[in-house]
Amino acid sequence: MIYLLSSALTLFFSLGLNDALMKQLSEKNANEKEVFSQFFFFRLIYVSIFLIPLILNSEWIASLLIYPGDSPLVSLAVITIWLESLIEPVLLLLRIQNRSKKFVIINTLRFVTNISLNILFVLHFKLGIGGVLLGNLGSSSLFFFILYPEIHKLLTPKFNLNQIKNLLKFGLPLLPICIIIWLGLDLIDRWIIKWILGLGETGIYTLGYQFGMVMGITVHGFRASWTPFFFNNPDKKQLFADSAITFVRLSLILWGILTFFTPEIFRLAVAKEYWQAQTIVPIIAFSYILFGLEEIFTAGFYIKSRTGLLIPIALTPLLINISLNIYLIPRFGIMGAAFATLFAFLLFALFSYLIGNKIFPVNYNLKTISIDLCLSLLLLYFTRLAGSTLYQRLLAFIILFLVLIYKERTRIKRLYNQFSKKYEA
Repeated sequence: MIYLLSSALTLFFSLGLNDALMKQLSEKNANEKEVFSQFFFFRLIYVSIFLIPLILNSEWIASLLIYPGDSPLVSLAVITIWLESLIEPVLLLLRIQNRSKKFVIINTLRFVTNISLNILFVLHFKLGIGGVLLGNLGSSSLFFFILYPEIHKLLTPKFNLNQIKNLLKFGLPLLPICIIIWLGLDLIDRWIIKWILGLGETGIYTLGYQFGMVMGITVHGFRASWTPFFFNNPDKKQLFADSAITFVRLSLILWGILTFFTPEIFRLAVAKEYWQAQTIVPIIAFSYILFGLEEIFTAGFYIKSRTGLLIPIALTPLLINISLNIYLIPRFGIMGAAFATLFAFLLFALFSYLIGNKIFPVNYNLKTISIDLCLSLLLLYFTRLAGSTLYQRLLAFIILFLVLIYKERTRIKRLYNQFSKKYEA
């Protein structure tokens, strides 16, 4: 519940402005220092305004979400998200400048620090959930101090109200989209399962969802490079089309590992009473491949500054997702919720493509993408039909892997040749 609160605050504190900043920085003749400073100071002001009332009301928030007396946990989460919101602009700048090496090094250092502090506070000092939150705050604080020289170098005292208005005009329509995706497509199923089936089934479903969310992490990682790419290269439409195919094929290989070896993964990592959760992993993971396609198809909305159109596009899958959850969960349990998620993300990707291609036409090869997706599902279906032994699942994964690699052979060869030339040079 604390992490749900943190996710909600992250969305709220962003105000949809992260993509707005990336668009402004990618524009020709953009004054990097001025754009960054307007964004940073504006964010510092509004997140600080909300920080104080959230901490003062932490007892009430704790009573609502977890248990009375857990207000320190809420305060720790709120302060951490406040700090993270000030770090985010620098990371966005590193992404738009294609400084991937520094981006990876800094984030890796933060990850290692976070894990180390969690081990220290949870295992050594026995602080439980509070130790996890202290570890998060500690790693975020270190991260902020490491990046502070970068922040200080970019700040300038100039203030441009028109620039702030442009940021809000572009970014605010994205906030409801983020809320719809986070609350309506990612989380609403858990609330409905809790309401219909109880907390036990909710816990099992959430566990399976977390394994499927490995694909979600992949999608978010892809988006981290995809967003600066399309802002910097809006005219390279063929690369957009090629990226969609490559993304699907690489994602399907990871999906194949998750799907065909889920039983072995669960035996290693999950207690036996929770093995039921493995049934939904392939469906949730596949849903996030469709979500990744939606992220690709919506590039035109950002390039053409038509982000307001994404709200009605997202609302339809949201309403269908809620309706399907209410209808399917009493009949099929957690599998019903998983299929509702799959169908909602499919509609989201489809609507994004149909409307986005009118705003910003790109010749996406939907036939090739559909064949690859259907092949994967057919291999899963026939493997389950045949008995789903380890050897059958291994064979299915090998077939999927070889087919996808063979279909990507031209691009792989081109990348290999480029690497070889660079290495020889």
